[in-house]
Amino acid sequence: MRHAVFVFCVDRERDPVAGHVLDALKAECALVPRFEVDGHSVLEVAGLHDARISIVATNEVVSNDYARYAPILNERFGDACVIGIVNWHEGANAPNAIFSVQTTGDLGTGTFSAVDPRITRGLLLGIETERVTSGLDSFRTYLEATHWSGVKAGDAGTRLADLRPSAVDVEIGSSPEDWANPVAARVLARSLLQIFDRIEEPVHSVLCVGGVHFEPSFTNAVLQSRDRPPIAASHVLPNHWLVSDGYDQESRLVDLRACVHSIVGGIQSIVYHDKLKAPFKGVARLLAEELGVPMLSHKKLRAALPKDIVE
Repeated sequence: MRHAVFVFCVDRERDPVAGHVLDALKAECALVPRFEVDGHSVLEVAGLHDARISIVATNEVVSNDYARYAPILNERFGDACVIGIVNWHEGANAPNAIFSVQTTGDLGTGTFSAVDPRITRGLLLGIETERVTSGLDSFRTYLEATHWSGVKAGDAGTRLADLRPSAVDVEIGSSPEDWANPVAARVLARSLLQIFDRIEEPVHSVLCVGGVHFEPSFTNAVLQSRDRPPIAASHVLPNHWLVSDGYDQESRLVDLRACVHSIVGGIQSIVYHDKLKAPFKGVARLLAEELGVPMLSHKKLRAALPKDIVE
């Protein structure tokens, strides 16, 4: 049985979003207590027949204390398809009024959390559907670049490997007004309940390379895909970290290989942003040749059917 776990830090001094989304979720469905983690009852969504959704409240943001939480989550939820860490987004140049789905990885150490592209697609489409239905026109939905906030808390990027299930951040950003928006909290809460609604649909899985941190072309490829099968993107390796972590060197091929191996079901294409410089594109091309998959410019992605994805 498919199992999704969503984790919410309920200390609003530490996380200004998770508590609002958890409150909204409690208003949307019946929840049954099962056992305790971190002094809080673990709740399970009632009435599901072919899946489980568990709700976990914590006193700290999980990615800020993997040493503490990874063993607990592995023991209690080692069978989970995904652990969704519901939290906030902020940053000096971050766009406001956004929802983001972010896979986790550390390009510096070449450590990537497992990820199912069907799940990231399901989250993105669920959020976008609820955003439109709720009339929240001021917000936008994004697939955010792969990274891990835990590195900033002092942990090594390799610590990501401590957590066995896939870890995906689901966020609201990027201003205090956005974090406290009750409609945004409700949109996110409702979308979480839809995580497996599209899981049976076949997809064309792609690895995205280059572009900016919130690269609209990669997001739009998923949200606007009318191809059969539709595009599903998971790990997104943005230009700024490719540059800072030396992914123009052939020695980094092993890390790109690890990234692909972390994607459930593998990939059918590598998609690069047109502005990606030749040395970085060259290393990605070596991977594509090794895997026997095509390289495709982001400008061609949306218009091309999978059978036409060639270069």
